[in-house]
Amino acid sequence: MIKAVFFDIDGTIFSHFTKQVPPSTKQALQELKDKGVLRVAATGRHLIELQDMDLLKYDFDGYVTLNGQICLDRRLNVIYGNPFTERDRDAVIRLFKNKEMPLILMEKDRMYINYVDEHVVRAHEDIHTRIPDIREYGGATLYMSAAYCEKDREAFLTSQIGDCIFTRWSRHGVDIIPRGADKVSGIEQFLAHAGIRREESMAFGDGENDVAMLEYAAVGVALGNAKNEQIKAAADYVTDHIDEDGLRKALVRYQVLDD
Repeated sequence: MIKAVFFDIDGTIFSHFTKQVPPSTKQALQELKDKGVLRVAATGRHLIELQDMDLLKYDFDGYVTLNGQICLDRRLNVIYGNPFTERDRDAVIRLFKNKEMPLILMEKDRMYINYVDEHVVRAHEDIHTRIPDIREYGGATLYMSAAYCEKDREAFLTSQIGDCIFTRWSRHGVDIIPRGADKVSGIEQFLAHAGIRREESMAFGDGENDVAMLEYAAVGVALGNAKNEQIKAAADYVTDHIDEDGLRKALVRYQVLDD
């Protein structure tokens, strides 16, 4: 019996084709709540972005944010955090201060960028969220970063910050994640907190950073709009496109919801 469902946001809950949450997805989220199934956002985004996108109104039962670096309960209390090591933080800050490329720094309660160029503008046009404010680093704990560059500059990034994980979310953007935690780490922490077994979990996703959680969950579902075959191969089931009621159809197929 499925007791907790973990949802990626971009391309899974929020459609970038229609720039909204599909009506059938809203219905599914409410039906899950009514049945007592826990609904958890599992995303690379910061909680601030979810608020800006007006997604907190769906009253998720938990939030695995920043690709698992910060995990929160429904009241937004931190269950788990995995910040950069001192060495990796210093390497990220060096890039940020030297303005080698546009870089976002993500703290628990805020995120900000060093400067804006065309890659930043195009990336945020793709994901339909505002560009963070330009600020200087003030010494707070950092949990994740994101660099704005195309694929051919990733080698430079890895040469500067070699011990991190790099996950591309756009042609123009790549997340820089501390090694030692990912969406699966956050999911494990949430399941332990809620007293739910892995065998009672289900996950939905469509992006590169969803592969591990689709493989981890008892049932992993890829949306039909998934970006490449690796994502679909990691899933137990590939459902229809986000805007063709794919999410709810999969929940019905696995008898989590009634038809």
